[in-house]
Amino acid sequence: MARSVDPTTTDTSPAEPPMMKRNKFFALANWFSTPRSTPSETEVSLCLNQPCLQEDGDPLGYWRAKQPEFPVLTRLAAKYLAIPATSAPVDRLFAIAGKLFRPERCNLSDKRFEQLMMIRCNHQ
Repeated sequence: MARSVDPTTTDTSPAEPPMMKRNKFFALANWFSTPRSTPSETEVSLCLNQPCLQEDGDPLGYWRAKQPEFPVLTRLAAKYLAIPATSAPVDRLFAIAGKLFRPERCNLSDKRFEQLMMIRCNHQ
């Protein structure tokens, strides 16, 4: 016996979600699971693929030339490559270290002393 199908009735059985919604869901899930890199990470990756500066090259000049390409790294280079023209801060550092770090005066370990001097010299 053949059953007749009435085109006006709808099937009320649980069905899979429409294909379009499913695809949108998985596309969104893929977007969140894809690792993203920050501009700084991208700059570091690109910089590491650059040829190295020669030993007799000018590092500040190199970073000045690379400023449009690597703005974040250029700021770091300018901060850490710029050396004061005087030795007074270095002399002061050794004078302070000599006064503080004497075996008869304190029980600091070498590592702890280095950490404390790093904090003292690099505070803003």
